[in-house]
Amino acid sequence: MTELQQILENSKLTAEKIKANLLHPVLNTTDYKPREFFDEITEVSDNYFNRKSAIRMIGLAGLRGVGKTTLLWQTADYIYKNYTQNIYFFHLADLKNYNIGVREIHKGFEKYFANGELWSYKKQIIFLFDEVHEDPNWASDLKILYDLFRSVFVIATGSSALLLQSTADLVTRMLIQHVYPLNFSEYIGFTHSIEQLKETTQNLQTILLQSDNATELFQQFKKIQTKLDDYNSKIDNIDTRILNYIVYHNITRFSLEQNKEHINRLISDLIRRVIYEDIPKLTKQVPNLKNAEKILYRIAASDEINLQSLSQTIGISQKEINDNLGILEKAELLNVLYPYGGIDSKINKTKKYFFMSPSIRKAVLSPLKIKEVDNNLYAKMLEDTVVLYLKRIFRDWHNISFSSAKGQKNPDLIIETIDKPILLEIGINKNTTKQIVKSRIKYKYGIVINSKIDKIELHNDIVIIPLKYFLLL
Repeated sequence: MTELQQILENSKLTAEKIKANLLHPVLNTTDYKPREFFDEITEVSDNYFNRKSAIRMIGLAGLRGVGKTTLLWQTADYIYKNYTQNIYFFHLADLKNYNIGVREIHKGFEKYFANGELWSYKKQIIFLFDEVHEDPNWASDLKILYDLFRSVFVIATGSSALLLQSTADLVTRMLIQHVYPLNFSEYIGFTHSIEQLKETTQNLQTILLQSDNATELFQQFKKIQTKLDDYNSKIDNIDTRILNYIVYHNITRFSLEQNKEHINRLISDLIRRVIYEDIPKLTKQVPNLKNAEKILYRIAASDEINLQSLSQTIGISQKEINDNLGILEKAELLNVLYPYGGIDSKINKTKKYFFMSPSIRKAVLSPLKIKEVDNNLYAKMLEDTVVLYLKRIFRDWHNISFSSAKGQKNPDLIIETIDKPILLEIGINKNTTKQIVKSRIKYKYGIVINSKIDKIELHNDIVIIPLKYFLLL
């Protein structure tokens, strides 16, 4: 038996292999809830197996540590129990030590399992590729595999930057599913046996983001508040849980680690691996990566970047700074918002940068020994969290922006709608509404997210909502 043939045979999953890989190393149980993204993946697989949908290749893209591999194993378990046991799992980072990538797997399977004619293989079969970006030719070779192997259903995980830069041909074949950091309910689900509020969460989203006016928002919210309060009442030390979620526990891999210094170090290592391992695979013209670290530090201290002053401070051109910022965004370390207005405003004006995970901002600044609940830092982390939530809701829609108009009050965020926009203010104990009221933007209604209050309040056309409710979106 050849080495490749043995690897292929050992890559076929059994119930025991799946169970072993679903066993959580800390909880020591498989009885923990799959994330929201699991439902979206299983919907695609259901459509393929039950209704012969044309979609048969999914890419799970996201920042390191957000749980892509766990989703892969949970999906394997679901398909194994419901559709077929003909499932093969390939970890490309390990297989590159044997000079084996997608092409070699394709050719080996054709030779040893399909009698040399891959097109004639008719059984349902699943290929799971973990860290597919470790194969430098993954995009072109997956395209060939997809076209020739008509019965295969493929799920691949990889960094967002690399999956999203795949060839145009592959983009038409692969459905990209973003996997974002945890929301609060997902984090709580790891340690609490509380029934999830899927329907109520959908209602809350509709109420907050699609009401006709502030009064309607307030009245409709009151109808679901009892269910939200009941959920929150089952969480022990909810204020501490919220703080820990925002500061430390929103990246899946570190969600149960209790040593906060360890979390900062682990996230710092994650950042370095993204910069020094992932980014060089993303572009042939690799910028000076030490500058990327410097830029992250500057953003962590202030999310608005003045290119001219930053260029003078760190001694590189404005173009190099923009190139680095673009790569950091593609690598999903950063969320980038454009200023409110027309095309010219979005192209020419300064952008605003938020961290994909608020814990990354904390880790970047950890060498400064800032205390855990420093108000200025925590306020920035709250903004990171709100932007993350809105990105999860709106996905690729570019309807979240900010206002930086001179000589006037500006809200923190703007959600653009078909009608007038919704204006958002975010703060630790922000009860003032003047940033919204005195804005020159004609708005549908305003929302102030306050981390200290317990009750929702209505002030004319503005609703002040406790953070504990917003986090249930």
